[in-house]
Amino acid sequence: MTLMEKTATIAVALTLATAAPATLADEHSAAELPSIELARCARFEQQREMADLDVTLDSAGYFLRQDDALIWQTTRPVADRVRLSPDNPDLPRSLSLMLPVLTGLLDGNWQALRQHFAIDPAGESGDWQARLTPLDAAVAERLERIDASGGQRVERLNLAFANGDRVVIRLTPTDCDTLQGAGHP
Repeated sequence: MTLMEKTATIAVALTLATAAPATLADEHSAAELPSIELARCARFEQQREMADLDVTLDSAGYFLRQDDALIWQTTRPVADRVRLSPDNPDLPRSLSLMLPVLTGLLDGNWQALRQHFAIDPAGESGDWQARLTPLDAAVAERLERIDASGGQRVERLNLAFANGDRVVIRLTPTDCDTLQGAGHP
């Protein structure tokens, strides 16, 4: 993971790490959200807008699921690889805490996400959108919202931070065999 991905992930993770347990969002919200088919492998393109520096940083790479881990491989601008797994002793605590949110978003596990966010569903014609708003005030001080959208899978994530920073991640499912150096069976 490049510095950009680590920064974005850590920022969200830190907000969740400081949050008190939240109440569940309305039951009907999760019922309106679709089941999402999890892509085993996907390519990503990420743009991070840093408000303070008035700059946008681009990166790309892929992720793949291996057993109980999510492998996040950045291929540009620099190569970097992180194994996001609860049993990874080298994973910083903040990323360990963020893992359920990342996997919840990619899996469409709305029940798990409702523990931290109010979820407002939308969409039509087989596509869907969901706005995730932090339930805890301490989280909302840092993270304004996450907008997720897609069809059968999550295709786009927009993270809006309270400081004006924005991260946009576009995901495209791909055949795992086409990923070079993925280190998968």
